[in-house]
Order: sequence, then C-alpha cells, then structure tokens
Amino acid sequence: MPNNPLYVSNRGGTINSFRGDSGWLYRVCFDQLCLYCDDLLSAKLQLESLEKRQVLSTYKRIPVVNNYAKGLRELVESAAAPYLEKEVA
Repeated sequence: MPNNPLYVSNRGGTINSFRGDSGWLYRVCFDQLCLYCDDLLSAKLQLESLEKRQVLSTYKRIPVVNNYAKGLRELVESAAAPYLEKEVA
C-alpha cells in the first residue's frame, strides 16, 4: 500500500493507486467518502464530482455535550426545542 497519494486536489481530495490482481485500482477520497475506479481518468472525474457535490450539501452540526450522563436528554431536548410549541402559562 502506498503511503503518499498519487494526486491531491486543491480542496483536499485524494487519489491513491493500488496494484490488484487484474491491474491498477484507484481510490478516490473526499470528506470521509471513498470510491474506487478502474482508471485514473475516471478517478479524476469522480473526485471533481465529489467535490462539487460537497458544496451543495449542508451539514447540521450537533453540539458536543461534556456531561454524558444527562447529555443525551439535553441533546434531544435542544434539538427538538425549535419544533415544539411553547407552553401557555
């Protein structure tokens, strides 16, 4: 297995090459997602596609709670709070 990637894009995506039984295999990775391709040209196109798709996707960050005993309850309540109706006094 190679230690260094064959290609690194400006956005941090990588292409690694591996020698298999039937020839070379190229692993394309970006933002914790990896794909495998049979040739370098396909790998480059897949990397560009992954990088474009990441721009369109949105991620909601979950707050980290330090106290794990009651952390799950607080996490669920804080996530549900915007969707619950306020109690009428």
